[in-house]
Amino acid sequence: MAAPRDRSWLEIASGRQLALLVGALFALNLALYWPGAMMNDSLNQYKEAVSGRFTDWHPPVMAWLWSVLRRVHDGPAPLFALHLCAYWAGIAAYADAARRLGHRRIALALALSGAFPAFVFMNAYVIKDVGMAAALVAGSGLLFWFRSQGRRPGWGWAAAAALLLAYGTLVRTNAVFAIGPLLAYAIAPDRWLRPLRLGAVAVVVALAAVPASMVVNQLLFHPVQRHAVESLFLYDIAGTAAQLHEPALLAPRARMSDDQLQACYSPFWWDSFSAWGPCGRWVARPDPDRATYGEGLAAQWLGTIAAHPLAWAEHRLKHFNSELFFLVPLKHMRFAPEYRGELPGFTPYERFTPAQVRMDLVRKNPTVWPITWLAWGAALLVLLSRCAPSPGVLAARPLLVSALAYSGAYLLVGVATDLRYHYWSLLASVIATLLVGPELAVGWRLRSRGLWAALLLTGAVVAAGLAARLFDLQAWVG
Repeated sequence: MAAPRDRSWLEIASGRQLALLVGALFALNLALYWPGAMMNDSLNQYKEAVSGRFTDWHPPVMAWLWSVLRRVHDGPAPLFALHLCAYWAGIAAYADAARRLGHRRIALALALSGAFPAFVFMNAYVIKDVGMAAALVAGSGLLFWFRSQGRRPGWGWAAAAALLLAYGTLVRTNAVFAIGPLLAYAIAPDRWLRPLRLGAVAVVVALAAVPASMVVNQLLFHPVQRHAVESLFLYDIAGTAAQLHEPALLAPRARMSDDQLQACYSPFWWDSFSAWGPCGRWVARPDPDRATYGEGLAAQWLGTIAAHPLAWAEHRLKHFNSELFFLVPLKHMRFAPEYRGELPGFTPYERFTPAQVRMDLVRKNPTVWPITWLAWGAALLVLLSRCAPSPGVLAARPLLVSALAYSGAYLLVGVATDLRYHYWSLLASVIATLLVGPELAVGWRLRSRGLWAALLLTGAVVAAGLAARLFDLQAWVG
């Protein structure tokens, strides 16, 4: 009889091995993008960090933290390194907990999942989405490390987890939709961590956390109001008007013809109506420091939805489809107003070449579509509702509900399309899937109908998305 093959290289057998692997991946991630990349949002927040004058256009906690870290070094490097430290510490905590549970191969998979190319690329940017994901994975990973061993964290570790979850919640306005299930995992008994209950907690905590986070931000940072929510109001009114071909719905906020409205509106993002967008010149913009800024806009928004609910729903579904990268053509950004070249008096950006359009399928393949992971996460959550409450199952349920609640909220509040908005959802879904690897392996061996249904559902979603790209489906992008 042949001797069994040594498979030790496929697993993490000791804490030292894990530390070496995660340390090497952290160093690689750090070296690849040092000192960190900046985008427009980052630059605006850094200006606030330098001036010490914060606004609420972006949650001020990141700019405040940056202002403190500037005492160490100017520029993005300190915050870039801090976010990466939190991210890889969270990955290490999940992997080490799995190793201690005896799941050595899963420990290796968890460690390597942190180096998924989309995540490493995302970590290059010093942006609030990365700050949120890094803080939440670190905080939840720390909780899992203790809870999976049946241990209660000491006051120091509990305070660290609380600070991480608080930063992750405050650094993005809509992070309130993600935090409820993680808080339930921190304090609720095992028998309570059921999907429906966690979903209810996500809604209740979000409703309470929205005003609470505003109060906390005002008390701690005294930000100048910039009324960022009004971008949502304007976008929804414009989107509803575009579906109905009734530009008069925008008055008095904006005055334009139907041809102009159709050329300006895109489910891809609201940017064309922004101060920096090609259609910003048609939008009335009072002084943002005036108390009357946007007066009556919220009422106009609610009235528009009440009067035209179907047109509003069509607009929201089109945008949500764009955000999830679902039934869209290749490089669907090319159908945004800035790239279509249909706006009079506006010079369009450089057109995309056919090769760039085709490359979109490689860069934005099904493994990074938010719709792929949300479909799989929803199906997996149904499966886990019937599973015995192992440590992995008990942690996976809150992660999946958090991911679904966070990305699902963009159906109502999203105004732009970018993968970074769903970073936490993808990361949480990947970790949750690996945590329940033993249960999935048993289901595979037993040919579980539920598991096959979940795989078929996910496969059908991917097939539909691929077909939309191959046939250049444009019905939902304008």
